[in-house]
Amino acid sequence: MTSDENITENSEEEKELEDPDKDHSKDELNSEKIEKQNNEQISEDKKLLKDKHHKNEKNNGSLITDSFFESGQDHEVEIEEFEGDKTDIYRNLIEGALYASGSALSIEEIATKLDISKKEVGGLLVKLIEMYTNRSTALEIIQVGDKYQMQIKSAYSEKISQFAKGGAIAEKYLRTLTIIALKQPLLKSTLVKIRGTGAYEHVKYLEENELIDSVKKGRTSELTTTDKYAEMFGLPKNKVEMKKVMIEQLGIQDQ
Repeated sequence: MTSDENITENSEEEKELEDPDKDHSKDELNSEKIEKQNNEQISEDKKLLKDKHHKNEKNNGSLITDSFFESGQDHEVEIEEFEGDKTDIYRNLIEGALYASGSALSIEEIATKLDISKKEVGGLLVKLIEMYTNRSTALEIIQVGDKYQMQIKSAYSEKISQFAKGGAIAEKYLRTLTIIALKQPLLKSTLVKIRGTGAYEHVKYLEENELIDSVKKGRTSELTTTDKYAEMFGLPKNKVEMKKVMIEQLGIQDQ
């Protein structure tokens, strides 16, 4: 082998040795480029998430702060989104309150306990009354003075009342109960003249649910309301004061 051939062979071997290093450098450059792109994508994602957070901040109640996005830390972020329309939720809350209470509620009481403005409560109660009027259901919402109550429609009350114990009061019982409250002490015989023979069954129901007391008075009985009735409807327990409040709420003349 000549000297020139040796030199050529050595040069080729050196090139072969240099090539792996070049390939390695290329890999490093590609890796750095990919990492840079990933970091840019992460930054872009955080920016988009931050913008979305600020846009929906009033609705979704998110607790993510600017410091979170500036920290550079990787986190799994869950933003609580406000489900449903606020009006629908408020209406459902009021509906639930009327159902759960089993008694008449004032706008002020509903507004205070649910933290909703009185104006909104009043408007939503009107919508609820309309909804229940047009809906095929055994329930209805009525206004009693300045209060509102969910009760059983009269068409279904007779059969359903046998299951009720302190729950919603059917309209026929509520009417009889109102008469007793306004005219107490009231003789059962007088009540029958006002409400008809159905009053006997009404009195029985009201006694069983501890809403009225019945005391024997000659051949008939004397009827008065109980403390439970006063508490259920938010009325004074004193009978005289109770009548005054009811007369004012119902907008009627003194009996």
